[in-house]
Amino acid sequence: MPEWSIHNKWAEKMRISREVSNFVNKLIDFPEECQEFSEDQRKTYKIEHNSGRKRKTVMYMQLRFLRQKGAEFVKAWFLHHALDYIKGAPILSIEEVLKRLEERTEVCPELETVQDFIEENSEQILHDCR
Repeated sequence: MPEWSIHNKWAEKMRISREVSNFVNKLIDFPEECQEFSEDQRKTYKIEHNSGRKRKTVMYMQLRFLRQKGAEFVKAWFLHHALDYIKGAPILSIEEVLKRLEERTEVCPELETVQDFIEENSEQILHDCR
């Protein structure tokens, strides 16, 4: 998956603070180290690296947790997963990646904002992620 510097670069271009981007990066990639995310939830659901993309229960828990923190956190979450997916599925077009992300999650204003942003910047994002 892309380095955090790539995640942070694109979050910054979306006007998401580095603090929020790093918080979300850590929640997704190292949830066991995210103290704010309930320890009980981590143990009960065996939450680990990228488990929010692999298991819907974990995805919904993370999104519910981030919604309480605000829209910027939710956008950062969708952006992180989209960039990971773009890097991890090089044969898929941007449109296919975004469609699959939408199918696995929930349609919401934050996702739509991220989708529009990625489509507008697709060439540069592809260059950075592939």
